[in-house]
Amino acid sequence: MSWDLAIEGASLIQASGRVSATIAISKGRVAAILDGPCPDARRRIDAAGLIAMPGMVDQHVHFMDPGPSEREDFISGSSAAAAGGVTTVFEHTHSHPVLRASDLLAKREHLSRRSLVDFGLVAHVFPDTVDQVESLWRAGAAYFKVFTCTTHGVPALMSDRLLALFGELARIGARALVHCEDEFITMADEARLRAAGRSDGGVISEWRSPEAEMTAVGMVCLLARMTGAGVTIAHASSPAVVQLVRSARAQSPGIRVESCPQYLHLNAAEALTQGPLRKFTPPARSAADVSGMRQLLGSGEIDLLATDHAPSTLAQKEAGDIWSCPFGLPGVETTLPLLLNACAEGWLSLEQVVHLYSEAPARLLGLYPRKGCLQVGADADLVLVDQNSEQVLGQTIHSRAGWSPYAGMRTRGRVQMTLVRGELVAEAGRICAEPGWGRALIGQGAPAATQD
Repeated sequence: MSWDLAIEGASLIQASGRVSATIAISKGRVAAILDGPCPDARRRIDAAGLIAMPGMVDQHVHFMDPGPSEREDFISGSSAAAAGGVTTVFEHTHSHPVLRASDLLAKREHLSRRSLVDFGLVAHVFPDTVDQVESLWRAGAAYFKVFTCTTHGVPALMSDRLLALFGELARIGARALVHCEDEFITMADEARLRAAGRSDGGVISEWRSPEAEMTAVGMVCLLARMTGAGVTIAHASSPAVVQLVRSARAQSPGIRVESCPQYLHLNAAEALTQGPLRKFTPPARSAADVSGMRQLLGSGEIDLLATDHAPSTLAQKEAGDIWSCPFGLPGVETTLPLLLNACAEGWLSLEQVVHLYSEAPARLLGLYPRKGCLQVGADADLVLVDQNSEQVLGQTIHSRAGWSPYAGMRTRGRVQMTLVRGELVAEAGRICAEPGWGRALIGQGAPAATQD
């Protein structure tokens, strides 16, 4: 048998373990996993000394396309993803939200030639659009994004609308990713801080407080248990949030908890000097919380990782004051390098990285085993990593943001090649493919004939 490509000599890492193998690829899929060399391949990659991992699946990014795209568009965002070893993204744009099936179809068409990596599209739910959820699900939305506090111009769903939404999600078998901060607590905190004339970086953690996050998480978990809805708590910032979600999951198995690298590396004290460059929400918590989150990640208490990649340029971050500058951080390009460095430091394993940032999100969103693994029949989405190579983050940036909160950090473990369906899209930080190689992934609610 003749194959299109053979990747020879790598140590293949799956969530279940590792083995030295040759990966044979044909027609964009993994065709065989071989013990030795592949004699009949048209092309070969000598991967001796490298680690082969399934491509990362980032379930939470914002590429702002279509819409005002000076912060990011799909070409720059997917380029950053490819350079960072991410081969599949799930995207939603707050400034141009998908609220109806017609919005979803138009966005999918707009992006048909704009991505280097495969992508799914996420729909928003506003208080007055709960009745649109089923049609969006049937049109192929990957999941639904919901806020419990007004943020980024997106209105909050109060408990009555959340209850209605969760009932609908349970009925049709769809899932929500919920941004959990309590509307009334954040409003009261903002009023108090503004009245005191505060505009220092410290307002971020006081305005978007742990109490606001925990209150909303508790309410969302209760409604999920009452309805049986599938719900993921977005960007958990502290061990207290993770533990609350894990307790709720004992009675509601559809609940999951996502976290992000900013809660594993940044802390609240940095906002006092970095100000707008540490404005994201929920914000970073204490250094003790960072340590606790690392321990929970390593012990398997956090279900999956995503970036919440939400870039702004330095000029946008530095315009105005702490209240008016935009929320969010770039991260899709640096997350896998940070996780590889965590492996080098010993608080995470490569198998855990594959589980948290590839297999778990692929399973949750109905893509496994097409994505999230490198078994026969899977898409040939993979990352080749030099585990011993060091780099300084922030020296090469493909995101339009042009900066990184981790700039200057020296990490061990470097993405050498990223392949999407067997096509080399990035090599050593250089983009090797043209926009349009990435395909739209149609969600689970659409007719089966439209999903491939």
